[in-house]
Amino acid sequence: MRARLYLHIGLWGALFAVFLARSIPIVGPAVLESKIGPIDPNHSTDVYLSGLTHVPNGSQLFSDLVESVPPKKSFVIFVEAENSPSEFLGMLVAYLSWPHDVRIVKVRGATLEREIAGAKSSSVAGLFFCLIKPPASLTGGSHFGSAIIFVPNVSLGFNS
Repeated sequence: MRARLYLHIGLWGALFAVFLARSIPIVGPAVLESKIGPIDPNHSTDVYLSGLTHVPNGSQLFSDLVESVPPKKSFVIFVEAENSPSEFLGMLVAYLSWPHDVRIVKVRGATLEREIAGAKSSSVAGLFFCLIKPPASLTGGSHFGSAIIFVPNVSLGFNS
């Protein structure tokens, strides 16, 4: 009976030693680089924005842009249909635009002008283009990094 107890303890001790031997090379450098612990509140969205737009601290900069818009106004976000990075970026813009109402419109090149014409109304503060080049007829857009263009709805008095 005593031999079984020693074997049991020895087996679990050996398994624990293997666990430590395998995990220390992974966990050790992360602890030394301070990657374990509290992170910024916008850490994940900043990483996504940085990867897609090359804008560091993008969540805060985007929030500053959205806060400059009247709260009752909404946004229309144009994404390219069947382009995963464009659709993901559009969803990220929608997430960061809270508490404003948003509408995501998936477009193909030929339907962009028609969708823009349908999006213009007095309740829309501006249009976002995610990995899509806006038509030349829209002027006054501002670039947010390399992938997002924001065009305020100037014709409806947004900037006045």
